[in-house]
Amino acid sequence: MSRSSRAVVTFSNQVKRGELFSIRAIVQHDMESGFRHTEQGVRVPRDIIREFVCTYNGRLVFRADLHPGIGSNPIFIFDAKADQSGIIECKWSGDNGYLTVLQQPITVL
Repeated sequence: MSRSSRAVVTFSNQVKRGELFSIRAIVQHDMESGFRHTEQGVRVPRDIIREFVCTYNGRLVFRADLHPGIGSNPIFIFDAKADQSGIIECKWSGDNGYLTVLQQPITVL
């Protein structure tokens, strides 16, 4: 079953050519490890984000593989170098068909 959740990506939308700028990406997700049990003893199924990928005009900027030990609502903060105006795309994918994609424009001065 595919589902999405609230995600936020922030960065300065206007950057000078050649400058480094920070990208912050956070997604709201419980990151259920699959190791917990309910009060009735039933195992809670695993439901985690497995991969985060960020591209800048189609070129890979940052990639992370996630595992059950990652806490809920994972946040990533990383830098990229401004070379041309275009699109920053962040994509989270995971168990049970989970997919969230955000695209935001960036203007390079």
